[in-house]
Amino acid sequence: MFLRKVFLKSRRKGFTLIELLVSIGVMSIIIGITMSGAPQSINRLALADNVSQTELLLRETQLQGSSINSLNNTFGGAGLFFDRATSTIILKFKDRAIINPYRAISIGDGLYTASPINEKESIFTTTNRNRISKLCVATTSPSVFYCNAENTTISTINTLTVSFNRPKQTAHIYINNATTTDFTAACIQFDALRSPEQGYVKALLVYKSGMITKRLGTCN
Repeated sequence: MFLRKVFLKSRRKGFTLIELLVSIGVMSIIIGITMSGAPQSINRLALADNVSQTELLLRETQLQGSSINSLNNTFGGAGLFFDRATSTIILKFKDRAIINPYRAISIGDGLYTASPINEKESIFTTTNRNRISKLCVATTSPSVFYCNAENTTISTINTLTVSFNRPKQTAHIYINNATTTDFTAACIQFDALRSPEQGYVKALLVYKSGMITKRLGTCN
């Protein structure tokens, strides 16, 4: 009799079939809602990660370029090279030093060159079909950015180089593999597949002072 009472009491503490079905239904609804937004969340997270990785790469280049060990005057700086023709690739290079007998420290020319010696050190490739949609520079402060071929003030921007050399952490910003103008700021715009929707466009800004910052949205 005692065991029968214990068994009946334990049965009363369990779930009924209706309660179980209701619980499964609620869980299914929650999972469905969560999964329906998963691809969009993944896209936004991938874009944010790509921008953050590029920011870290810039900071690493800044530190390396401003304090690079130029043993035997081999290297005199470091930089990142962006090319609109390869909008998913960011190239990091170590700038080879140019020997100058009148300088105590030999530095590079601030540009990436592939020949006669390729200065490439590493390559970062964006993920999830994210790409660099705009390369922008500014000539004034506060910055008003001119991007790609959207203006007649400067030349069409095909490539952008951000480089650093010893002993300062200030940035040198050049376009189209030329040192004619050292710009005051640069902006690199990253787009996800659903751009220009909010959350699918981010920008990375670099200032001549050496400051590097991110922005949610476009360069302008």
